[in-house]
Amino acid sequence: MSHAHMMSCREMTAYLSDYLDGELQAGLRALIDAHRGDCPPCEAFIRTLARTVEAVRAQPREPLSAALKASLADSLRRTRRR
Repeated sequence: MSHAHMMSCREMTAYLSDYLDGELQAGLRALIDAHRGDCPPCEAFIRTLARTVEAVRAQPREPLSAALKASLADSLRRTRRR
């Protein structure tokens, strides 16, 4: 993706994790800032995603039970087979 053009909604989503973590190059951050300023749906999406990330990070980190780990592993195996 060239920094010379406006970023599309689809292009922007590929960078959101790094954007929210403050790990993007200044040029890419500026493109996302410009895009979200001109695109109300993306602005709303980014705000919602940022609040979700904050809420998840604020949760206490408790170890997963053996039963839950097994259930998640089983679910992932079934998903991969599809």
